[in-house]
Amino acid sequence: MKKIFILAITLISVTLPSNAEIIRISADDAVHLALKHNLVLQAKRKEIDILKQEVKMANALKNPQLQSNVLMGSIARTNSSQAGIAVPVEIAKRGVRKKAAIAKLNLLENKIKQEELNLKIDVMSAYFDVVYMKTVVSILEQRGELFKDMILLADNKPKNSKNYEIEKLQSDMKYKKQIISLNKAKADLLYAQFHLNNVLNLEDTTNMYDVRETSLFQEHITLLELQLPDYKTVEDVAMKYSYSLRISDDNIVQSRAELSEARHKVIPDMVLAGGYAFSGDGKTEGAFVGGSLDIPLLYSYRPEINRAKIVLERAHIDRLSFENKLKYALKQDYNRFKYAKENMNYYKDILKDSEAILNMSRERYVKGQTALLNVFINENAHKEILNEYINAMQVYYRAYLDLMHNMGHDILLDESVFEDI
Repeated sequence: MKKIFILAITLISVTLPSNAEIIRISADDAVHLALKHNLVLQAKRKEIDILKQEVKMANALKNPQLQSNVLMGSIARTNSSQAGIAVPVEIAKRGVRKKAAIAKLNLLENKIKQEELNLKIDVMSAYFDVVYMKTVVSILEQRGELFKDMILLADNKPKNSKNYEIEKLQSDMKYKKQIISLNKAKADLLYAQFHLNNVLNLEDTTNMYDVRETSLFQEHITLLELQLPDYKTVEDVAMKYSYSLRISDDNIVQSRAELSEARHKVIPDMVLAGGYAFSGDGKTEGAFVGGSLDIPLLYSYRPEINRAKIVLERAHIDRLSFENKLKYALKQDYNRFKYAKENMNYYKDILKDSEAILNMSRERYVKGQTALLNVFINENAHKEILNEYINAMQVYYRAYLDLMHNMGHDILLDESVFEDI
């Protein structure tokens, strides 16, 4: 484990520039930074510009054709040669094709908004992981100090006292195992910090971003001061703002537009032609007109129409399926959040009692009223409660992020959303 930690420190010195600066930011600042500068998101936004050009392409008119028919030899004296223009004319197709392209653009815009929300959640999750690991490191450092004290206490016992050698070895082993756990936690913390910067994915890599909080036990930490409204409000917000539903609706609109486009393909297109006609002897001249129809006789586009109908039917089914799954997911996340928050309050009270028991046990050991093993038992129990407490915090925060993902909106940052529900 020590080698892993040393390797992680070496990687920092290798991968970070010598002038790299550690910048501590809040969760909100990290989100805004990613939404503005994340390279993957910037590339995805370029897809919108591409589809805007495709809308213009779908609205394009057919280019005219220059045509000529020049006769040679004696036949040209009694027959006319021609030179003119032929104009292809699409009948009732350009408008529906443009609507289909616009529907595709609207669908992509909502998908990009979903990507923005996903990035926001990824940043918040990575940010929490760093604070979580800082908490783990802090807990292990405090326990390390406890075990260091236990070594001194065990060593200060009279050498002829009962279990002197055993307790001295036990305390030494505990302390060394604690150092191993601490080194591993520090390596995990470094990984979480690099992961946060990887999720931000900024072009400027000269700086290293770190979280502002030092621990989940910090007073008035914003990450843990979340208050959700009642479930009905949460579901109403989701029904209006969920990107899964918006994208499903856009899929229906696009499928309907593509069905209309397929149906209009059976309408014959025309080619109108006209121009100047003249004879080879120069004595006769005039004009000519002509035209043609592209009749869908050998291929009636029926398979394309049927395919578009099936796609539309599937889009309607997907919309209903997404809504049903969304309601179940909201209930699951809401209850996970609710009970995790309640458990956190219980753990706060339990921790006070557990810490009091640990301190009393330590004092009794100093007075020779109990064995070192009892101190370790109480310490292990206290450690388990600490781990359960921060795990409850993690469940609580993850449940909130899942709710935010399913609702398509962070209602805690923008409470004006309630006015529209």
